Amino acid sequence: MALRDEGKVYIEAGVNEVVTKDDNPNVPYGAEETAENLVDAVRAGATVVHFHARYEDGVQAWVDGSVSRTVLETAAKEVDVLAYPSYVGSLEHVWSLATTPPDGVRLALSPFDPVQHIKRVLWQEEQKKFGVVTFGPEDPNHGRPPYPPEIDRFKELGLVPNIAVFNAADMRWVMLAARAGLLPQPLNLKLFFSDRWVSNSEPDPDVIDFLLSRIPDDVDHETIVVPYAMSSAERCEALWDRALERGLGIRAGIGDTPLAFPTATNKEMVERMVERVQKHGLEPATQADLRRRCGIAEPMR
Repeated sequence: MALRDEGKVYIEAGVNEVVTKDDNPNVPYGAEETAENLVDAVRAGATVVHFHARYEDGVQAWVDGSVSRTVLETAAKEVDVLAYPSYVGSLEHVWSLATTPPDGVRLALSPFDPVQHIKRVLWQEEQKKFGVVTFGPEDPNHGRPPYPPEIDRFKELGLVPNIAVFNAADMRWVMLAARAGLLPQPLNLKLFFSDRWVSNSEPDPDVIDFLLSRIPDDVDHETIVVPYAMSSAERCEALWDRALERGLGIRAGIGDTPLAFPTATNKEMVERMVERVQKHGLEPATQADLRRRCGIAEPMR
């Protein structure tokens, strides 16, 4: 049963992303600050927390597994945390966190951005499988696998991919991958909207409805809406409200929208989302709710 059928939605917090302290002085740098914000977000009511591993000076530690490990271990001393890091290109640090778990916590979710992996893909309807678009044997795309091998690795390690859908093309690929049986259901989707990043969907609430119309009735999913790099608090709120009207979850955090909420803390942002969820007659899903829904293993403690 979908969370929305139980009157619940899940809240995700995006605690730091690429935001600087000039954008919002409360954004966490370094493992200790980031861990503190994970704990604050969980205690405020976040179901899931997403973070970027960053060094003490704020520089991105994209694939430095040691930083992500320290973040997770430090937070796990205080709360049961369902959290996952970001990445660029390589997911090796995620594999490492899954195969050798940090002390006190088991990695259950993994980021996955189709845009980082899908290059000129072909859909073959008669076989219900992917191929590649190629312009001949000298084309670099010629030897590319028809679907990202990372998908098989998720299955091997028991990780649930948290799939970033930035636009309609991403959604199309995800639905085809579901039809091909490559992605486990329920799909865990996050729909990105921005009034500044042109690669993201336009931040019009009606676009939420359009994207939902692209999901076939027989595809099971848990989906959240993410206003990202937005300049308008009002437009963020319109997206969150439409999401909740449709039984979708929402994501908020000072990493996502520093221009719209330049002085907020992550704790405050999550508290506001809890209130917004309840005003819509819904309840925030707990970590246990999402673990049960997505077949995620129980925490270590």
